Amino acid sequence: MIQKPLIKTCFRQSRNNMLRTFLLIFGIALGVAGVIAIDIAKTSVSKSFELSTAAITARSTHQIVGSDFKIPQSVFTQLRTNLGIKRSAPVISTHVSVRELDQQTLTLMGIDPFSEMYFRDLTVQSRSGSWTFGNDLSGLLTRTSGVLVSKNLAAQYGINQNDSLTLSFGSRQVQTFISGFLNSSDASTNMVFQGLILADISLAQEILGFGDEITRIDLILADTSQAEQIQKILPKGVVLVETSQQNHIVRQLSRSFETSLTAFSMLALFMGIFLIYNTVSFSITRRRQLNGTLRALGATRGDIFSTVMIEVMIYALVGSVLGTCLGILLGKGAVQAVCSTVSDVYFVLTVSQTHITASTIAKGLLAGILSSFVASVFPAINAAQTLPITLMQRSAAESSLKKHLPFLTLAGSLIIGAAILILTVFTDRPGLDFIGVFLIFFGSALLAPIIILLSVMGLLAVFGRSWGVMAKMALRNIVRSLSRTSVLIASLMVATSVYIGIDIMTGSFRFSIIDWVDGHIGGDIHVSSSDTLNRALSPELLKDIQALPEVASVSAYNIHRNFSRTSGEVHIFSYLTDLSTKHWSWTAAEESQLPDMLEKGWIFVSEIFAQKNHIESKSGAKVILETRKGPKSFKIAGIFRDFFMGGGRIVVSRNVMKQFWGYEDITSMQVFLNPNTAVNPVIETIRSFIPETAGIRVVSGASIKQNILDVFDKTFLITSALQVLTAIVALTGILNSVMAMLLERTRELGILRACGAKTRQVANLLLWECGLAGFISGVMALPLGVCLSWVLINIVNRRAFGWTYDMVISPEILIQAVALCCLATVVAGIFPAIRAGRTDIGKALHME
Repeated sequence: MIQKPLIKTCFRQSRNNMLRTFLLIFGIALGVAGVIAIDIAKTSVSKSFELSTAAITARSTHQIVGSDFKIPQSVFTQLRTNLGIKRSAPVISTHVSVRELDQQTLTLMGIDPFSEMYFRDLTVQSRSGSWTFGNDLSGLLTRTSGVLVSKNLAAQYGINQNDSLTLSFGSRQVQTFISGFLNSSDASTNMVFQGLILADISLAQEILGFGDEITRIDLILADTSQAEQIQKILPKGVVLVETSQQNHIVRQLSRSFETSLTAFSMLALFMGIFLIYNTVSFSITRRRQLNGTLRALGATRGDIFSTVMIEVMIYALVGSVLGTCLGILLGKGAVQAVCSTVSDVYFVLTVSQTHITASTIAKGLLAGILSSFVASVFPAINAAQTLPITLMQRSAAESSLKKHLPFLTLAGSLIIGAAILILTVFTDRPGLDFIGVFLIFFGSALLAPIIILLSVMGLLAVFGRSWGVMAKMALRNIVRSLSRTSVLIASLMVATSVYIGIDIMTGSFRFSIIDWVDGHIGGDIHVSSSDTLNRALSPELLKDIQALPEVASVSAYNIHRNFSRTSGEVHIFSYLTDLSTKHWSWTAAEESQLPDMLEKGWIFVSEIFAQKNHIESKSGAKVILETRKGPKSFKIAGIFRDFFMGGGRIVVSRNVMKQFWGYEDITSMQVFLNPNTAVNPVIETIRSFIPETAGIRVVSGASIKQNILDVFDKTFLITSALQVLTAIVALTGILNSVMAMLLERTRELGILRACGAKTRQVANLLLWECGLAGFISGVMALPLGVCLSWVLINIVNRRAFGWTYDMVISPEILIQAVALCCLATVVAGIFPAIRAGRTDIGKALHME
């Protein structure tokens, strides 16, 4: 038979059922939009990282850094005079916020203009003309001159040459002025300039109070022999590292966040696949008589299969294009939120740009087309392989399903078994966890018919005598139309399980964050220095606070940054009085023995640090740390839970801190008040002890806790969006399924009306069916959602972030999920139920 008439017939059917066609296109667009939006966010974070570090690292192959991120400027002099290494440049680099630029965070970089010719291509403009480094820049970039900023950034905020800028870092504010602008004919270079404030290195030292110290030295080394020569002259506490390795370490921080985004985009696409499958399946079921007629008139199985696939692929292309447009809109909105999260938690992105690449668009279109093909191929095969006589019989689908029920049950059990094996045995292989989740969903969908049968039998056995006629009829209708209801329940089960899994994951993490803040960063009041140069608090302030009658105890400690070859920036802290409660993931001895081990020179490390340094939980574990006395090996007494990002945190004793890092100060205090003591009056009393120019912050523990939770909420903003997406997919699928069921049961409903059933009774029957189907799908989604949350908590998050936290399953979440399923199906069934009650008996019973 000619294919063209068949395609026209199918499209005519689609045109007559616009709602079904819209739902099909909408499902495809929804999945594609999720993939593209998240991919745009990931690509933009990656590109923003490259732009934020491009001007900082430039062409350097190596860097010289200090264990405390400062080195004497004399090291640079030695490189030039003793070793004659000309391709070297001293650099000062730190982040500052600019009041005139709406408190935007930029990188203040101090450089030596005459050393920069090997490293950076910087074009400078002023009223006197344009210069490039390597030419005469006298008078434009000197100690007495101002700073250089991006011309585009200055134009955006209406700032001109010689205008003043207020640079803020910590509690300090310094005013300077603009002596010129960074500008280039290359658009990507101008984007790099947007995150940069350039100054002469001596001016930067004066602004930041660095004295004769610098942040690092950039190097371009030709061979390893030069590196060996440099290593010999470096003082203790100063190390030579490869630039690419350090960039990779920092880049890994944001990649962990991108990994979690990938997981969520996969879930969004997977839900889209189920929605497409649901829509196509019901479309084919509805056309059963039409397909039977076509087969009887001579259409082959190949004709039916091709017709279905061509129709779906055309709609897939339309839906993919629409989804691409929607994904671009959503992606632009997500970029700022994601970049803000990365800056708050991982690495400060001084350049934040939206990058939409051709590969992202191609990935979205391909995802939409392939997912549509996968979702429609099985319904199409089913339509093609059925005999013409059975195609025209409504009971054929039910007979076929009962015949294949044992096979579906066995296949579903085997697939779930394979998924469990993947998730428990191959946990160290990235990507397999997503396959495992997909297999669990797929296997559960295959088990749906047998579970529905058992559930209905159980409900009838338990409640059969107490329930009314309508409820029992609704249960039997669910089983009698199993080929239709199983698809509806399986689709709703998957969507609900995603909702449950994300809810349990975020709820568990939030509970762990609160528990960690209360135990590890506890205290009613926090006192800390906001001075980035001199962070030490006065010992007299500690005595004054301890003497207050409202104060029960004070936990005093210091925190200092330290460079790590494997982790980048880590924080080392030591307690004068440790009142924190740590949650240990591993200890080398009994918990009561850990304080003594700490005093003997052992250390505690956070889980993130342990993961980045590949520290295994075993006795005798050691790690090498950079100290002022050079690299030193330390034994690890325990690994504790910690949710600060970066390179991790390390706890040492006061003696070890003084011996190897030279600090015996106090930088922070946690003040614990007596019960029922008002916090604000004590805060005011403590502030009265502090001079106004001291730069000391005194805040309540509640505000610290709230700030941390705000960052948490921002981090999981994408997951909240995915939950909303889940709800939309679920409601769309339910509406589609219920409408299709109504259309298929027109004759049955007409018979009920002819036998005397009232309009209200027919509507109630359909609502009972919807509600019970929602209840069954909600109950089936509970174990699936718990399994998904376990994968997200123990595999995805642990691999991506290095965190471990307990899975907290709240009964409210589970009850809420089942209730929402019932409510959603009932609400979606209201309109179809009203239509069913108004069924025209004559038309319903009329046979063509």
